[in-house]
Amino acid sequence: MKLPAAALLLIATSLIAQDASQTNPQRHATRTMTRASYATNFFIDTHADTTQRMLDDNYDLTEPLNGGYVNFDAAKKGNLGAEFFSIWVEPQYYEGHYARRTLELIDAVHQAALKHPDKMMMAYSVADIERAHREHKLAALMGIEGGHSIENSLGLLRDYYRLGVRYMTLTWSNSNDWADSSGDINDPKVHHTKEGLTEFGKDVVYEMNRLGMMVDISHVSDKTFYRTLILSRAPVIASHSSARALTNSPRNMTDEMLRALANNGGVVQANFYSA
Repeated sequence: MKLPAAALLLIATSLIAQDASQTNPQRHATRTMTRASYATNFFIDTHADTTQRMLDDNYDLTEPLNGGYVNFDAAKKGNLGAEFFSIWVEPQYYEGHYARRTLELIDAVHQAALKHPDKMMMAYSVADIERAHREHKLAALMGIEGGHSIENSLGLLRDYYRLGVRYMTLTWSNSNDWADSSGDINDPKVHHTKEGLTEFGKDVVYEMNRLGMMVDISHVSDKTFYRTLILSRAPVIASHSSARALTNSPRNMTDEMLRALANNGGVVQANFYSA
């Protein structure tokens, strides 16, 4: 099962202010200010696995959640202005046709936008996100989760960008031919790179930089993380990572990693999943 993620800093701020105001009336002004900020700003979530429901179950975003996390009603209530729909291809089940599955998931997002032009629009830039906000629509973006989707082809990477993909996670829980994952880093049966990225892996990072596609280091091994940080000519992101100091999972980030990414101008989005 894949894990949902969301960036909820403003919500957390609002709840803290509200709780404080209940015990101290002087905090009422802070609560009012926070609510005003909540009303005029919006959230950008960098990882939702709803795409699989949209493709495999013909799920429509106007339908009740029914155990899911994202639909139009939830987005409106949560002041979600932009959503990066995750393009995740299960590596074992779809082995041999990663690209086909990737393209089908991308198409599912485009089809949802075409079906509901009054509620959602495809976004390819910051300007598109701002326009969607002005028009009271959900801005739909996409992020590929797992570099195996490009099938070792820079041409496919460029094609995905043309179709609207604006970030790619270098690995999922599986290592690929050119980058190492935290999910199998201790598995002696899995081949790993010498430095965290092969020469082709470096080319992938450089080409993403050139295109303007964000490099995402969620799920990668520690060695791959630091190598990517050194090589990337643009700030990198962690689209859905958490703190290893709080939950000691190899896919989470140490305090040193968090500081290093921040010092490089990057952004970390917290994974809101209780497990």
